Parts: sequence; C-alpha cells; structure tokens
Amino acid sequence: MKSNGHPGNKGQAKNQNGYILPLVSIITATFNAEKDLDQCIHSVLGQKYDNIEFIIIDGASTDTTLDIIKKYDDQIDYWISEKDRGVYDALNKGINVAKGEWLYFLGADDRLADDKVLQNIFSKPRESKLLYGNVRWGDTGRIYDGEFSRLKLFRLNICQQAIFYHRDLFTSLGRFNLRYNVKADWVFNMKAFAAKDVKPCFIDIIVADYNNKGMSSDAEDENLNREREDIFRECFGKVNLFRAKLSHFLETRILSAGTSK
Repeated sequence: MKSNGHPGNKGQAKNQNGYILPLVSIITATFNAEKDLDQCIHSVLGQKYDNIEFIIIDGASTDTTLDIIKKYDDQIDYWISEKDRGVYDALNKGINVAKGEWLYFLGADDRLADDKVLQNIFSKPRESKLLYGNVRWGDTGRIYDGEFSRLKLFRLNICQQAIFYHRDLFTSLGRFNLRYNVKADWVFNMKAFAAKDVKPCFIDIIVADYNNKGMSSDAEDENLNREREDIFRECFGKVNLFRAKLSHFLETRILSAGTSK
C-alpha cells in the first residue's frame, strides 16, 4: 500500500530576505500508532515553514493508523505501509525516498514543540551538518539536555527528536545500523561527532515534546551495551575513551556522595 504524495514545487521557497529555504524532510515511522499520531501530524502540518516534505513509513499497522494517514493523504508527500524489521529499518526506508537537504525524525508519539521550530532553525544558512537543540522530556517538564561534547556523548545520547541531519551524512556515514535495534541513532551520532567536516551545532531552543514512555526511552540495547566502548574508541581514540570513562566515574562518585549525605 503506497502513496507517492504531492511533492509540488519542493525546494523553491524563499523567506522575506530572499534566502532560499532548504527542503526539510520529516520522517515518521509508525506501527499501531492510533493513540498519538493525530497530534504528531498536526504538529508537522502546522509549521510556519514553507518547504517541508512529510514522509510516513508504516510497519503494516493493524489498528486505525492507516485510516488516520489516509485522512491527511493530500498533505503527506509520501507514505507506505509494509512489514519492516523495526523502527530503524523504517527510518532507513524514509531516508532512501527523502528529497530534502535536511532530514528530521519525529516519533509517532512525539510532536514538534511549536509552529515555529523549523522557521527558527532554518531562517538563515547553517555551516554545520548536524544541528540539534533540546526536547521537553515527557510530562516531567525537564528540558533535555543542552550542548553535548564528545565526553558527554559517551554516557548520554542526544534525543533523536532534537536533531536535524544534513543528508550528506547518510551518504558518507551510511544508514542506521540495524544491529542496534533500540539505539542505532546513538551509534550514528558518535560517528557524526567524530567526522571532521560535520561541526555539530547546538541551537538553544526546544525542538520537540518527547514521549518518554516510548520504545527507546528506557529500553536497553544489548549490542550497544557490549560494544559502546569499542565504538567510542574507534570514533575518538583511546585517550578520549579514557577521559570519558574517568569523567563518568568521577561524576557518578560525586552524585553518589551527594545522595548518601
């Protein structure tokens, strides 16, 4: 089941200063997402940004997800429903069909924080190939999680719903590795931070409201747990791995000491 959407004149929009707005492909993977999908779609369609390609990759849902997608068929540029090998397989399918200069992955149970998110990010040229901000962490009110260094990326991942990737990254670094079924984006982010020409750029805005009860919020990725140190070493070298482990150890000790008082 497939729709090729209505791409129209994508890639030609300009803002009031004459700057050509880059096409941003927003990719959403769905599976039995009837509970939250409407809110997700509305947050995309309500953006005050004139150059969006909206792609939905569904994993053969058996609830009313497809009915919801069909309701917005004339506003979704591409959608497909077929069995897949998990969320990252679905996202890879979206990457393969996306036409945008920039790619953004929005969970079916997440939503963009407000109607000016893309406008605020892409109102001017960006030299970086990886832009990221913050997310609002579920119903806790917590803002996650500021600017990341390489050392911070050893112990924490940037929330995927906070990141905009330039499409060149998926040419130079490949797609999400399906070996990591829960946190393949963490592996990809380490590789991106290690690449010389990426220049990750933190923008201090809230990009999305993230549902912290979703698949990857608490789930463990056993392969990544076993291989994270090796991946980090391969990306950043032995010295940075030592520094990251030492920093993590000291921080854990300080927190432990604080809670025991």
